Amino acid sequence: MATPSAPVRTPARAPGRPFGRRSSRLVLGLVSAIALAGCITGQRPSFLDDQPVATETGNEPIDDVLERLDSVGLAEFTADYEILTKLGNRTSTARVVHAPTDRWSVTINDVRFIDGSVQAATCDLASAECQASIDDARISDIGVTHRFYAPDFARRLRVDANRRIGEPVGYSITAAGMPALCVDVPVSGGTKVYCAIEAGPLALYDGNDVNIALTSYSDVPDETAFETS
Repeated sequence: MATPSAPVRTPARAPGRPFGRRSSRLVLGLVSAIALAGCITGQRPSFLDDQPVATETGNEPIDDVLERLDSVGLAEFTADYEILTKLGNRTSTARVVHAPTDRWSVTINDVRFIDGSVQAATCDLASAECQASIDDARISDIGVTHRFYAPDFARRLRVDANRRIGEPVGYSITAAGMPALCVDVPVSGGTKVYCAIEAGPLALYDGNDVNIALTSYSDVPDETAFETS
C-alpha cells in the first residue's frame, strides 16, 4: 500500500462558476441477480442491489459530492485506502477493485469480500478460508463495512445533510494525486468532511469515529484482488 500523503486543499470555486457538473443526475437503481456455482446455490445480491435510488438534498455542495459517490458503480478502478479507527487509534489498510462485468473485491487488512461473476464470498487471506456470503461482522471492530468506498458514505452524507446545524462549505483538494470535490458539513459534535474523486470513489472522510484517506488510485482493475489467498 502507498504511504498516504496529506490532501492538498485548494480554494472554493470562483464566484459564478458551477461547483460541479449539474447537467444531469445519475439515478442508480441497479438490480442484478447472478446464479452461483459450486457450493453456492440460488441467487445472491450484487454489492449495489440494495442501494436506494439517488436523491438530491437541495444543497449544491453536498449534492455535488453525492453525485460522484452515487456514480461509483459505473467506474472500473483500483483504489487503496488507509482507515484510522479513532477509538483505539487503530490503522487499517484497504483495497477496493471494481472490474468489468460488475465484479467487486474489497480487502480490509486480511479480510477479503468478493462479489464475482460466479461467487460471493468473505475470505480470510491468512488462512485461505472462505465462507459463501458477505459477512461484515469480520471487520466490525474497524467501524466500517465493505461498502465504505462510496455507498455507505453516500448514505451518511444524506443523513448529515438533514442533521446539519450550519451551512455546508464546498471546496477542492488533491488526494493521492487525484482532484476531488469536498464538503464540510457542520453537525452536532463537530464538522464532518466528505470528499470524492470524479470517478466516484471516496477520497476522504473525517468524522468522530473514523478517518478514511485515499492513498492511491488507478483506472486499471487489479485482478489479483479476486484471489482467495
